[in-house]
Amino acid sequence: MAPTIDWRGWTEAAFGAASTENKPILLSIVTAWSDECSAMEATTYAQPDVVAMVGGRFIPVRVDADRRPDVNERYNLGGWPTTAVLTPEGHVLNGGTYFGRDGLIALLSQAADSWRDRADDIRARVRVTIPATVAPDSQPDGNAVGWFRSLLIDEFDLLHGGFGTAAKYPHGRALEFAIAMADEESDEQLRRIAESTLDGIGALWDPDHGGFYRYAERSDWSRPGTEKTLEDNAALLNLYLDAAVRLRSDQYQNRAGELVRWIKTALADQAHGGFYNGQAAVSRELDRSMYVDRNADMVAAFLRAADIFQDPWLRDYALKSFEAVVVPGYKPGGGVAHERAGPGVAGPADAPPARGLLGDQVRVALAVTWAHVVTGQLPYSMLALELVQFAVRTMWDAPAKTFRDRASETVVPLGLLAEPVRPFAVNCDAACVLDRLATMTGDAAHRDRALAILGSLAGEYQAHGLFGAPYALAVREVVERRPPLGLNLSRVEWNLEQD
Repeated sequence: MAPTIDWRGWTEAAFGAASTENKPILLSIVTAWSDECSAMEATTYAQPDVVAMVGGRFIPVRVDADRRPDVNERYNLGGWPTTAVLTPEGHVLNGGTYFGRDGLIALLSQAADSWRDRADDIRARVRVTIPATVAPDSQPDGNAVGWFRSLLIDEFDLLHGGFGTAAKYPHGRALEFAIAMADEESDEQLRRIAESTLDGIGALWDPDHGGFYRYAERSDWSRPGTEKTLEDNAALLNLYLDAAVRLRSDQYQNRAGELVRWIKTALADQAHGGFYNGQAAVSRELDRSMYVDRNADMVAAFLRAADIFQDPWLRDYALKSFEAVVVPGYKPGGGVAHERAGPGVAGPADAPPARGLLGDQVRVALAVTWAHVVTGQLPYSMLALELVQFAVRTMWDAPAKTFRDRASETVVPLGLLAEPVRPFAVNCDAACVLDRLATMTGDAAHRDRALAILGSLAGEYQAHGLFGAPYALAVREVVERRPPLGLNLSRVEWNLEQD
């Protein structure tokens, strides 16, 4: 049998070995559903000279991006696979995404020689002190809605629909904004943009097996990518449900119904509950991992679909999935875990699972506000409150007036994990959760914190371009009092005493 690379997990032992042996780390960030990751593993990493160089001059570490979003947030170099050379302390020296054999040999040779000859100089150069962020006292930018509307018009591809002139992505949050404005403001220009783009996204639909691919390589929506993920299909289900109701379109409702049927067949574990993480199109193999944040998104989408299609099975399965995936990893006072159980398909068995991530707390809290509306059951609203309280206690950055992406005490701060990250989109969503809790609890402190977040991000959102949509949506919900369609919240009676 040919030798293979002995990948290690993101562990103290791996970093300790790099320090003891004075070797750089080769970090490979992959996903289990990416055909490009599989291709690089089967070709580049299977070459004997690559195996020999990695084993002799590096400490190889592999991370599943879905399993460890906190690592991916800090080290991703533009997609998957990410191939990064790190110092033993975890600072990035160089890297990229996909490498063939020759390119990787050249990268690794240069990095290993440089480290051998100039390790002390390199350490001094890459050692960076991150100053604390202090947010100015500011208010949410009330001009964000108008600014984002103008951006959508400027970026719209008049010829093919969608945005920009290169590879096409659905940009679901941007379209969510356009659809809502088209409906509530009778904005015909945004309606045309939304309809043209939704029609273009149809090219991402797999005509043979169903489900949406992630993107198209060309501006005319041709040459679609080769993977389908739970995250993208949950977002698109929500989008087509919105479009069906707000734009009063049978066409979009039919597409939402087709998508639900594919999800039930391909991604749902109907026997036990829950949704699988993704599917590689070439091999059609599933990543059978179940992640809490992505499952929460699909639970919310299924609850909405159940109402629109008047299908109680969808409601029951959504709640069953919540019980199967979210509840087992919940700890009173300790938030929810990131995954149901076990390692991701692509991750080494010695890699510890993540816990205490902001994204999980926020996505579950968003989902259970929908569950509360649908069922009227108090435990869902109580869980939303507890998860937000956990996030405030462990992740709130008071000077920055935003949340950090994880609770520092839940993960050993190896490498750049020691540095805080304040994720933009998740903080925007957290502002919405806080505002919903203010309505449900009557506690104005939640709304004050939501407004503080949006004030802190007021000077940042424009730099995100189309990915600034979560800010515009949050301003609509929190400042303009325009919640998502169907989310009718009111004050909750918190008296738990029995009559």
